[in-house]
Amino acid sequence: HRGDEAADALSERERILETRIEGMTDEERKDLLLKAGKKHPSLFMELIERVPHGGYHPQPGATSPNWCSCMKCREMPTAVERVCCGRPPNSCQSDLPDFRLLVLDELVLQMAQLYRQDVLALPVDDDYNKGKRHAAYRQFILWHHGRLGIGVRRVIPSCCVWAIRDKFPDQFGQYHGFVPSRLG
Repeated sequence: HRGDEAADALSERERILETRIEGMTDEERKDLLLKAGKKHPSLFMELIERVPHGGYHPQPGATSPNWCSCMKCREMPTAVERVCCGRPPNSCQSDLPDFRLLVLDELVLQMAQLYRQDVLALPVDDDYNKGKRHAAYRQFILWHHGRLGIGVRRVIPSCCVWAIRDKFPDQFGQYHGFVPSRLG
């Protein structure tokens, strides 16, 4: 089954990474963190600034809204964004192995970002998490609707939006939300 293979591949990659990090000296780990911080400064901004979240980022586990059937959704700021995946409890779309691979996996998102930057000659996003969130939203839409482009706007279920935001949070809890098509 494709989902099981994806989950196994993710687990194996995480295991290899953990083994390699455990095998490093403290000095090597320090150097690695410094290199990561230089390459992706936004990863460390929350540590540096220690600024409390000022925006809206409800924590998982709170009571789900009455429009949610999967029990994983959280309240959304606008009526148009109050959409659930429609699955029963304990089988939420955000828990599927394919979702974790195609939408949340950082390597998959990195490839999607590199491709988009190459094709559209776009600059690299300075905010690591913001770039990953945007790539994850695009991956979800492509996975579910088969295409992206001007005028192709779809609402992502709240449960999936918050799974993405939990993995790649904005340090201030400030999110743009759904933007309808400007083409009508």
